[in-house]
Amino acid sequence: MEYKKIAYCAGMDPEDYKATCSISPDASHIDYQNYDKTYEAVVNGVCEACVLPFERSRSGKVNHVMDLFYQGDLSIVKVFKWNTGEEVVRYAVLAKDENESASEEGSRFMLIFTVLNVQGSLVKAINAISSNGFNIRFLHTRPLRTEEWGYYFYTECDGDDQSEAGKKMMKELSEVCETIKFVGRYPSK
Repeated sequence: MEYKKIAYCAGMDPEDYKATCSISPDASHIDYQNYDKTYEAVVNGVCEACVLPFERSRSGKVNHVMDLFYQGDLSIVKVFKWNTGEEVVRYAVLAKDENESASEEGSRFMLIFTVLNVQGSLVKAINAISSNGFNIRFLHTRPLRTEEWGYYFYTECDGDDQSEAGKKMMKELSEVCETIKFVGRYPSK
């Protein structure tokens, strides 16, 4: 996917500009001072896509960005790694439209869900994913801002969520989850 205008966050890490240029050198790169404004640039139509870091090899998940994934409506269309010399950072390219195609080398997808407050719901959700042949690459939790002691879970999985196994997985998840949000589909390489 080629984009003409890509937003990035200049106010958090100077490496974000270099990483953004590496995936789309011919695009116009528009800088914003924080993650919220970077994300909003795509939501409001100022840019076609944005690049945000979501995982750092030394410090883990970028929680504010993960919260944007949960709260917002953009889809991850690509994930790439950038080596800063001190650590490796995983970036997500987000856009309004989903990436509809799975890569020939394989695909990954990210889901965010909340489970019913019933004994065993989280285990059943994990089983719904793994028993349908999907490898869970990570599973993390974040607190809900709208519910005291409530949490959402986000997971990145290997596989084609659009396959028959993917449809079966989503059906099984809907039986044990209060909410399910598809965050994006992207090539695994």
